[in-house]
Amino acid sequence: MTINKSGWLKDAIAKENGYFSPKGEKLKGGRLTPEQIAEWNGTEAPVVEEQEPEQEEKKAAPKKKAAKKKTAAKKESTLGKLFKK
Repeated sequence: MTINKSGWLKDAIAKENGYFSPKGEKLKGGRLTPEQIAEWNGTEAPVVEEQEPEQEEKKAAPKKKAAKKKTAAKKESTLGKLFKK
């Protein structure tokens, strides 16, 4: 598919993060895929070889230590010490 370049972007160069003038100033920002960049610039898109995902052995996640809970008796004794008459 051929792109019709017209207007203020007709001389722009497409890069990963937008369209740039030949001098290097950013004209329009945005993310472009390699296919979009190749189509705009009139080049071939880079060939990406698909790799099969390697199966890794799942390691057991380390167990979290149980948080210590304060007992009501301990809270009362601490408060009792502070406000003892």
